[in-house]
Amino acid sequence: MKNDKSYPLAYNKEHYTVMANDIIKGKQEMTLQESRIIRLLITQVVKQDNDLKTYTCRIQDLAKFLGIPSGNLYRDIRGICDNLLRSVVRIGTGNPKEPWRIFQWIQLAQYDGNGNLTLMLSNQIKPYVVELDKWFTQYKLGNILAMQSFYAIRLYELIKCQDGISRIEKDSHEFAIEYLKEYFCCEKKYQRISQFKEKVINIAVKEINEKSDIRLDTEYIKTGRTITSVCFFVHCNYSKLQLAGQTTFEVQP
Repeated sequence: MKNDKSYPLAYNKEHYTVMANDIIKGKQEMTLQESRIIRLLITQVVKQDNDLKTYTCRIQDLAKFLGIPSGNLYRDIRGICDNLLRSVVRIGTGNPKEPWRIFQWIQLAQYDGNGNLTLMLSNQIKPYVVELDKWFTQYKLGNILAMQSFYAIRLYELIKCQDGISRIEKDSHEFAIEYLKEYFCCEKKYQRISQFKEKVINIAVKEINEKSDIRLDTEYIKTGRTITSVCFFVHCNYSKLQLAGQTTFEVQP
């Protein structure tokens, strides 16, 4: 029997966004507001859930939580939902016989004309957000909510996916420039390394350092005269821990 029950969307910066590492490492292309709404939806999923639920919210309440003018969200919400219904995540499966998988983020977006918006994550995403017991990353929503760059959110998630910042004082991770360009879906957008540094890496690192529970230092690695990778040195951002809450996550070896 079809279940038409809808649950109220909960707004809490202390709630955790929990995703399988496959999603974080997969290719995602969306706007800042679309990414924030998706992550807010994911925070609604709790460990006890067996199935994904449908959630309804007032657009003015959603705008207030996201820190944007309600008039702007009323104006843009149709386009945001259209894009989210078309947006996909592309992941590798690790299986050479079936090396990749593509699926939608959401399967339902509905507006009732009276200020109420209803959303539901896609059924295909269920294995990556429900009943996870290994190979997942979690962080408090408040750590990315104030970011104004989608690249900052994506870099933060990539670092959290790799790093044990909740257990150690400092760590470092090196990524090839070509891998990062593909990860950020800007392979063709910024051809010169100077553009990529200025428009992507520098902005993302600045936002992470100012608004999250971690702080990054960067070092660019050269092969000959060409920059081929970037190393991120990760530190606890103690000045933000009290505001955002101590973040923990688990990545099973």
